[in-house]
Amino acid sequence: MNNKPPLPSLLSSWNIIPRGGQQQSQSSTTSLKLSLLDISPTLSSSVSSLSPFLQYNLVILVINFVGMLISLSFPGVQYHLDLLGTGSFALASTYIMLTQSLLQAQVFSSWAIIIWSTKLATFLFYRAMKVKEDARLGETLSTKPGVVFFWLLSFLWGVISSLPHSLGLAASSSCSFSPIGGNNIGFLFFGTFVYIVGLFMETIADYQKWTFKQTNPGQFCNIGLWSISQHPNFVGNICIWTGITIMNMPSLEWRLVPIACLCPLILWRFFLGQAQGIVGSGVDLATKRYGDDTGYSDYIENVPLLFPATTFSSRK
Repeated sequence: MNNKPPLPSLLSSWNIIPRGGQQQSQSSTTSLKLSLLDISPTLSSSVSSLSPFLQYNLVILVINFVGMLISLSFPGVQYHLDLLGTGSFALASTYIMLTQSLLQAQVFSSWAIIIWSTKLATFLFYRAMKVKEDARLGETLSTKPGVVFFWLLSFLWGVISSLPHSLGLAASSSCSFSPIGGNNIGFLFFGTFVYIVGLFMETIADYQKWTFKQTNPGQFCNIGLWSISQHPNFVGNICIWTGITIMNMPSLEWRLVPIACLCPLILWRFFLGQAQGIVGSGVDLATKRYGDDTGYSDYIENVPLLFPATTFSSRK
């Protein structure tokens, strides 16, 4: 004898709507709605159960993933690159500030990142709207593997650059393992000073080059900060993250201090690689554009790549 329940009863017990227009019972409909309503708090709880370090980097990952989807869906469009890539720092920091109870050093650090990220993302978005296309990225973004690589690099840049801040977020409220202590005001003031110097340097350098290019199209910029460094905006960025590293020292466990200090060193090496032409195509494009200008040859020979009056100026 067959003891299996009828198929409609079985489907009803599973809250499945059968094909063919058969109506679902009121109770099963209510059950389905309640199940869907339960998804949101479950996801929210899952995210909130992660450490602030993971939450911060998860936000950066999601934003860069969205950027990748846009690039894959609209080939050739570059307006969103820096708006999302650079803006992800501000969004991640804002999310953490709204959902976590932070130490004094972490609050300083969060605001520093929000101000820098919002400022730079806004400027780069405005520049993208004006120039339409960055020739340095044209080849990379012309293929799907290139798009994936670009956004993967953008995500890694966000994670590595933010290490002093994100590692500081992982500290407990007591900072009992910190070799410095959670409320060392001296580190906050000194870190803020270095950060402000870097922020002004990066901002002034970007402004000087942008205004120069508007009035002198087709010429290389060698005025203001660009007369003492070939890449003063890079120097400013290094100072910004060095300042943020110093701010977070009171929040860090002693084991995390060396890892956090790697951030400005990695940025310096990365920017130096860009300035030397090892990373990216910026140097090759500049050489093609200005190579016949004797003034440009003198400029690259006599002006340091990054820090003024240092031995780091050679491209060789």
